[in-house]
Amino acid sequence: MAVFTTDNLPKYDPDNLPATVKKLHDYTVSLTEMLRFVLMNLDEDNVPELGNLSGIMEDAQGNLSQIQQTAEGILTRVENAEGDLSTVLQTADQLTTRVQNAEGDISMLTQDAEGLAARIYSAEIGMTSIIANANGIETRVEDLSGKYSSLKQTVDGFDFTGMVTFRALEREGESVINGSNITTGDLHVSSDGVGALYFYDGAAEMENIVGAFEVYSHTYPDLFIESRNGNNIRIMSDAHLSVETGPNAHIYFEADDYVQVRAGGVDYFFRADGIYRGDQKIAPV
Repeated sequence: MAVFTTDNLPKYDPDNLPATVKKLHDYTVSLTEMLRFVLMNLDEDNVPELGNLSGIMEDAQGNLSQIQQTAEGILTRVENAEGDLSTVLQTADQLTTRVQNAEGDISMLTQDAEGLAARIYSAEIGMTSIIANANGIETRVEDLSGKYSSLKQTVDGFDFTGMVTFRALEREGESVINGSNITTGDLHVSSDGVGALYFYDGAAEMENIVGAFEVYSHTYPDLFIESRNGNNIRIMSDAHLSVETGPNAHIYFEADDYVQVRAGGVDYFFRADGIYRGDQKIAPV
């Protein structure tokens, strides 16, 4: 147990040196015990300020900076007289930064070992967020009314919510995907050069196409179903198949050899010299 002394430093006595030395020795022992006791009890229980180190600086204009440190982490805060504020919170497992202006706009970045999240909020517009982790990346843009669009990317592909517009590609124009509707210009779909699906305005030249389904507009306001280089075209339906035209219009079939129609298991051939039922010519007779 510590011994606290209230004695003054012993005075030097030239006439009694042994007594002076003994007094100095006892005084030194007392000081040693006091110092040991103080050092052993220098902890948070006896000195609360040691568990929470904090410092604040402020100038005459109202600008303020603050740092607070505990065993769990460090918090820094900087604020100006106009109301703008930034904070940084660091712990062992997370780092968070936040910046806010006087109008209430906020941007925040949170990072941990699993990923990071960024959020930007505008008091007049809405919020944008980006979340990235090992599973993928997800972005979301939302206005104050709750309307939003989002894009999520994983190893399986992309998941869009909202209207998608493609611009600035190799050719002029744009393509818009809105729900089940696609609005675009030319559309080319092919498989190993064997067949192709084309929707275009009739101005483009197409050469060396083995087979194609073509819808023309503007220059050729008709529907053409065409087979090239001797390939067949088959239109099938599990129920009824209807081909209709408007008033004063017609249905036009063209073939170098014949046009074949099958009904009830019987083949009818439309040739240049007449109509045949199988091999039998039925018109004109």
